Amino acid sequence: MSTTKKFVDMLDLKPGQKVLDVGYGIGGGDFYMAENFDVEVVGIDLSVNIISFALEHSIGLKCSVEFEVADCTKKEYSDNTFDVIYSRDTILNIQLVLLFRTSGFANYIKQRGYDLHDVQTYGQMLKDAGFDEVIAEDRTDQFMKVLKGELDAVEKEKDEFISDFSKEDYEDIVGGWNSKLLMSSSGEQK
Repeated sequence: MSTTKKFVDMLDLKPGQKVLDVGYGIGGGDFYMAENFDVEVVGIDLSVNIISFALEHSIGLKCSVEFEVADCTKKEYSDNTFDVIYSRDTILNIQLVLLFRTSGFANYIKQRGYDLHDVQTYGQMLKDAGFDEVIAEDRTDQFMKVLKGELDAVEKEKDEFISDFSKEDYEDIVGGWNSKLLMSSSGEQK
């Protein structure tokens, strides 16, 4: 949540604004924005499975958050529907142009369907798409710190996680995080 707070604080949100979250995951950032800044949030994500987690987290909360299963490359909204568009970790899943540096990493991103560019290219792509206020920063160190913290937390709760989900889910998540840490530390993933 510390990463979410840092990124959201940069948005300078005002009460009553409307925010579109592309790739909401389990909705933590959406609830944080709505509860702390009194904004209305619409989250879209491709995952049918993940929406149940987000909806479960919303039970009993008194804030304006909606979730929808939708493809951001096909979903259309009227002009000026949203004041802010927020997205974390999703842009690499949007198919534009595929760039990669090593064959090992190329296989990984092909398997995942990722579309990766360098930080400056992402910034320029957003400017080319018409966004005015674009900040493109390399946050690899912060990403790795958060990832290590999440990995440590899951490893400490291994038995409970396996009980709630499965051993395969645990191994898949831990293996994925370890792969991301390895790639990030070598400069392959930023």
